[in-house]
Amino acid sequence: MAFIKPKIVVVPLGEVDFMMVNKLATNIGPVFNRSVDILKGLKVPEEAYNVIRNQHYATIILSKLERIKANHKEKILAICEEDIYLPDEAYILAHSDSVAGTAIVSLYRIRQEFYGLPEDDTKIYSRLYKQAIQQIAYLNNIAGCRNPICVHYYSTNMMDIDSKSEKLCDICKRQLVKKK
Repeated sequence: MAFIKPKIVVVPLGEVDFMMVNKLATNIGPVFNRSVDILKGLKVPEEAYNVIRNQHYATIILSKLERIKANHKEKILAICEEDIYLPDEAYILAHSDSVAGTAIVSLYRIRQEFYGLPEDDTKIYSRLYKQAIQQIAYLNNIAGCRNPICVHYYSTNMMDIDSKSEKLCDICKRQLVKKK
């Protein structure tokens, strides 16, 4: 029986800046001690779009992503520009399904322009990175962190995200080592 090495696959959905995706893929691998591949960009599934809300349903996107997994140990992380939601939420910044091993991060509300502020690529990348690390931690079954400085702390607004560190706290790091 061949040993399947777990890896992370980053999938750009729609029109996403490839340089940002490439930088993200390069930086998240060492955090989880995994190799990272970048898949060729895919279209956002049309059936995920809710015309009434003018948003995309994250669960449908994740179910489509599950179908592209090469094996059960892969973790898929999609990056999109679309506004995403769950039925009980007005919007979400990111979402993951640890059973399926899929996650998505939306740049839509992470961007400064959404709040009427000037564009700032450094803030966008930092927020994307932090959200991506948090979602991959969930995919590795690491419980949400209570430390507001830890990158795995649950954030609902940009001030929380911006004030977090880009690193896992010691407790989250220990949980990650146990899961390997």
